Amino acid sequence: MLPCKKIYIDSKFKTSDSKSTSDFKFELKETMLLPSNSIAYIDNITIPHSWYSVEAGVNDKLYVQMTTTETDPALKPNICKIVQLAPGNYHITSLANEVVDKLNAAFATGTIPTHFSLTMNLPENKFTLAPAVSTLVFKILTDYDLKNGLPSAIGPWNSSWTGPAFNYETSEDINEMINNFDGPSPFSNSVIHFKTSYVDLQYVKNIYLHSPNLSTFSTVGVLGERTVIKKIPVNVGNNELIIDSITSSSDWLDVSRMTLKTIQFQIKNVKGQIIPLHNAHVSLSIVFDKYRTSVE
Repeated sequence: MLPCKKIYIDSKFKTSDSKSTSDFKFELKETMLLPSNSIAYIDNITIPHSWYSVEAGVNDKLYVQMTTTETDPALKPNICKIVQLAPGNYHITSLANEVVDKLNAAFATGTIPTHFSLTMNLPENKFTLAPAVSTLVFKILTDYDLKNGLPSAIGPWNSSWTGPAFNYETSEDINEMINNFDGPSPFSNSVIHFKTSYVDLQYVKNIYLHSPNLSTFSTVGVLGERTVIKKIPVNVGNNELIIDSITSSSDWLDVSRMTLKTIQFQIKNVKGQIIPLHNAHVSLSIVFDKYRTSVE
């Protein structure tokens, strides 16, 4: 016999040692001993769309290199900085203004207080950045640059990254938002501008629900994770409620002979990052059943 038919989970009742409402533990009032051939479904999921389009420690950084058109390598500067954006919900214009404001603040000098100018392309949801001074050139590092590094030399000039050290796996950049992925980034100047592709303000397309307790390592995430128990499409906008239920009778978890007492849940994006919910709560149900034949 099954010890119960359904368990209701709500992060409002997370344990005191839980990290957040998107990385929490839930302790059952009694220990559940599940018999052989037990299966479970994750159902009645509700998750508030309460994360920001730009999140601190998730996607709030630009990696920028600036130099001049000076041809003498001894006089040619190589200024590399990690520019951090303020977290919050943005639309295309407010994001573009935040980018150019933070770039100007990062590279401002007494003689050149403004280094970048901004042009909006609202019909195509894009924007363009250009040096406000004709002798300046810059690049915003692509994913390729972040992973492989900048060239150590362009001619006799040392063109390698000179800014703070960083780990590509945790670069927390906004390249996905501005579609700045492919190949080595070229230098942009007052004639050849830096142009974003379509600016995608919804960086989370699917939520991946993880649980090391309920997973039997029978699923494989895009990064090879083995603890994913449910993929939940984000089908509503900011400040709305994502609701997901059982969609397939074969989407069950083998929980045979499990002992359940404290269950851990993590709400992650496709990159394996915890999605900040800013203390908004999630809920779900675990529905138990018996498999008709032996679970292989």
